[in-house]
Amino acid sequence: MSTRLFEPPRPPRRWGLWIISVLVAAAVVVAAVVQIVETNGRCGEGVREVADGECVGVTDGAYAFGNMKSLSDRIRAENDEVVKSGERSVAIAYLEAMAGGSADRGPEATRQAISGAYLAQRALNAERSTLPKIRLLLANTGRGDRHWRQVVDQLIAMKDKERLVAVAGFGQSNDRTMRAVQRLRAAGLPMVGATVAADGLSSRTAGFYRVSFPNRDQTAAAAGYLKEQQRKHPGYRVQVIRDGNEKDNYNTSLYEDFSRAARRAGLDVDDEIIPFRSGEGEAATAGNALSLVADKVCGDPKPPDAVYFAGRGRELRRFIEAAGEGGRHCRTAVLSGSSALGIYFDTGGDRHRAELATLAERWKDSQLTVYYTAFTHPAISKEVYGGAGNGPFADFERAYRTAVGGPTTDLASGQAMLGHDATYTIGKAARNAVGVYGTRQVTARMVLAMLEQTNGRSRVRGISGYIAFDPDTGEPVDRPLALVELRRPTDTGEAGDIYRFVTGLSAGR
Repeated sequence: MSTRLFEPPRPPRRWGLWIISVLVAAAVVVAAVVQIVETNGRCGEGVREVADGECVGVTDGAYAFGNMKSLSDRIRAENDEVVKSGERSVAIAYLEAMAGGSADRGPEATRQAISGAYLAQRALNAERSTLPKIRLLLANTGRGDRHWRQVVDQLIAMKDKERLVAVAGFGQSNDRTMRAVQRLRAAGLPMVGATVAADGLSSRTAGFYRVSFPNRDQTAAAAGYLKEQQRKHPGYRVQVIRDGNEKDNYNTSLYEDFSRAARRAGLDVDDEIIPFRSGEGEAATAGNALSLVADKVCGDPKPPDAVYFAGRGRELRRFIEAAGEGGRHCRTAVLSGSSALGIYFDTGGDRHRAELATLAERWKDSQLTVYYTAFTHPAISKEVYGGAGNGPFADFERAYRTAVGGPTTDLASGQAMLGHDATYTIGKAARNAVGVYGTRQVTARMVLAMLEQTNGRSRVRGISGYIAFDPDTGEPVDRPLALVELRRPTDTGEAGDIYRFVTGLSAGR
């Protein structure tokens, strides 16, 4: 007799519940994956890692770019104080390649400029019973400004949400900076450039202003100075070295502007122009070309009395090293534009001490004297205001030492002064907007209107002198340039007093 086993009935299939369960589980997995991807690709709030491993984007100081950890912490703390106060505030963004890597502008130049911007923020927020308060944002466009578009679009999106009223900075004159300026202008965000010189940034369409001088002003001042030397010293010979890299707006306009300025000034220049060509990723080739340039200049039985170097500081440094190669003497004066201070800005710290020692040895052998037309210098501030105690520089120097950590010898490069003045000018425009419009909400459009009025009696008392803009072009007016001698580092490779003020120069066009 067989025994029949009891088989309970199967439960009905609940296909809907099963599908929902599967979908929920899949959604959890996808969310986890997305979170992992976002976490891995995100350096901090508003800052993301890009394909080359660099972190780009906009931060309030919570994320530190490059060598700016302590400075970023100070900016974050100041921003937090503004938020905690509950008072009306606006944001100003400082835009630049924060970790360096843009031609001859290294991370130390950027750190100095942003130190100045931070001191401007502090000074504005410390003014009693004045509104709006200022929040400072740092915007990193990446090495070579390669990620300018995504960062600029990020800033445009913050215009209303963060009450972003203007952008300062713009450290490098290149095609990407030009396009960033055009895009910000179209979005209605006004700008004040701190250390950019290319002529092409100027426009009769309102929106871009600067406290730095365009190349045409620098070359006019340089040509005037060299013409004065020819008057004093009959037979004084001037030759031109030019970088033929047409992709670089800075050196292209520097050469063209100097040629025009020389003709206007009646400056006698040798017919033979000595060319070379620089370019990204072609460092070795540029070095070879500059060795040939040095042979032509220094191999002459009687070198020219002066050479105008229409190129960047990175290449000028290679020319100096080539001029002193093998202990060769090359007793001539070299004059260049504002980019010349790039000789030092990619050689900071212990890592590059050996490079500085080599530069010192070659420079000493060559006996070259190197000058450049500087945007500003501490001595200019003293000249403008009639003495060290009459202007704002003394307080600025003290604040740089105590609030940033100095050393105040950094100020001789002018970078901190310009970073301060670009940011401070925007802050003053925002304050003036409150007085003019009597509104509880300061907008970018209002700040633009006030920047247009920054001239005449409405000029700003900056660290580098009075700040006023041409109402048609946005260019600085009624400000002197500085002629500065770039001095070689000491034989041990330590940079000493390397920015020696020579004289003030008229920046007439």
